[in-house]
Amino acid sequence: MATNNNFTVTGIVAVDAQVKNNGNGSVWGKFPLSIRTTVKDKEGNEKKISALQDIEVATKEGSPKLDLLKKGTLIKVTGFFSPRVYTGKDNQEHSAISWKATAIEKIEVKEETQEA
Repeated sequence: MATNNNFTVTGIVAVDAQVKNNGNGSVWGKFPLSIRTTVKDKEGNEKKISALQDIEVATKEGSPKLDLLKKGTLIKVTGFFSPRVYTGKDNQEHSAISWKATAIEKIEVKEETQEA
């Protein structure tokens, strides 16, 4: 999909993905990604801040992408933002933005080695 509202983010899958079969050979998955950054306060002390962001992915049944969507897996996700409208519990129409994944890859953590 050609679009200007793309994203690439790295994070840890916080909970195993909820996967639903569409009945036509395709599946839809949704998972929270823990995204973390480090900021400095006025005194220069570093503080880690993290937040969860729901990510959605559409793929085929048995896709290797689904194997990556397990709790604790460090992944890089590329995709696009998609606006949507829904009716809330208050029976009012609301707008939101969905994060739609188009590519997911596992990030291998390199172990640090100590030199003697």
